[in-house]
Amino acid sequence: MPRPRVLVIAPSAPHAAIPHAGGVYLRLLCAELERQGHLRVLVPGTRTNREAARKPGVPAGLLLVGLEPGRGRLRGALNRLALNADTLLRTVDPGLPYLPLVVGLLSSPEAREAVRSADVIDLQWSDSIRLVRLLRRLNPTARISGTFHDVVSQGLSRRPAATRRERLLRSARVRWSRRCEAAMVRALDDVVVFSTKDAALLGYPPHRVVRPPLASGEDVAHTPGPPGRGVVLLVSWLARPENERAATWLLERIWPGVRERVPDATLRLVGAQAGPALRALVESTPGATLAGWVDDLDAEYAVATVCVVPLREGAGVKFKTIEGLLHGVPVVTTSVGAEGVEGEDLFAAVRDDAPGLVDAVVSVLADPAAHQPAADRAQEWARATYGREAFVRAVSTGLRVDAAPD
Repeated sequence: MPRPRVLVIAPSAPHAAIPHAGGVYLRLLCAELERQGHLRVLVPGTRTNREAARKPGVPAGLLLVGLEPGRGRLRGALNRLALNADTLLRTVDPGLPYLPLVVGLLSSPEAREAVRSADVIDLQWSDSIRLVRLLRRLNPTARISGTFHDVVSQGLSRRPAATRRERLLRSARVRWSRRCEAAMVRALDDVVVFSTKDAALLGYPPHRVVRPPLASGEDVAHTPGPPGRGVVLLVSWLARPENERAATWLLERIWPGVRERVPDATLRLVGAQAGPALRALVESTPGATLAGWVDDLDAEYAVATVCVVPLREGAGVKFKTIEGLLHGVPVVTTSVGAEGVEGEDLFAAVRDDAPGLVDAVVSVLADPAAHQPAADRAQEWARATYGREAFVRAVSTGLRVDAAPD
């Protein structure tokens, strides 16, 4: 069978140590696409991506465009103009395509050739999907797929807004984002989401639900810790503002109540790129530790008594919620953290207020063994739902096109 020529366009270069969940999905997807087809990956030439290009696990066909150094005064001026315009316009339209990438795409012969020769163009995240009309003009025959890691309009609708002006601005951004999402869905050949919940938010277009292959295939049972002590675990990419605000809420409003009732409990925050304010808050909070990036997440889950996902913002399926379930650890979460997961009975508790979360975490710490059977059932569900076989089938479905032979 001919192997399709696939071009993935994304904001981040995937590599083995990429710190955020969406990047992990992109890395796993690219590995499967390399196995099934001829893969090129096009990302903007930011400093972060140029550093990532030298790291293990980067696809062989990585192409960085835009912001190229040493290409003359005109190219340098275009780069600066595109970067400044992007910074300004993104405050109004957070889903805007990355403008230096657009400039690079139009000015790079290698990038244009990668687009024109592709049988399948796979766009990751909404800011890449917004390029669909431009890409359609460059290659009218390619099958163009867009993966909505989340629905931007839903995330915008949940952002804090303290004043009337902020609320009006938020409302305008949400309306604009919904219009853009509707236009993107109409222009795509293939709409990929991580849950039927996101398909509903997009208006139930013809879609594929792709479950990230987060299950490792290893059947490791979780052993509950001793009652009245235990480790409360939060795993998150702490550079994202909504994740930082969730961690801050946990430390200020939830953890003191837990610590008061279970004095021997400890809290571990695992995740890269915590900001100075969050670091200082952890240092001043009794019983809390900021572990930062760790090489072995399995070891963190193995000693955890309960995982907590205190998100109140954001959209899409939360991969760290799924990872907690996959490791057989009882998970206490908000309704935002539980989105996209089929059934509240898979969690130790779903609560949206600080006192309710305190009660739920304390309940698990007081008697971990009582919560373990439900966590074991959730682990079995997560392994069946987020396994490799289902992922490979979903990826193969998206590659069913007439492709040129090798």
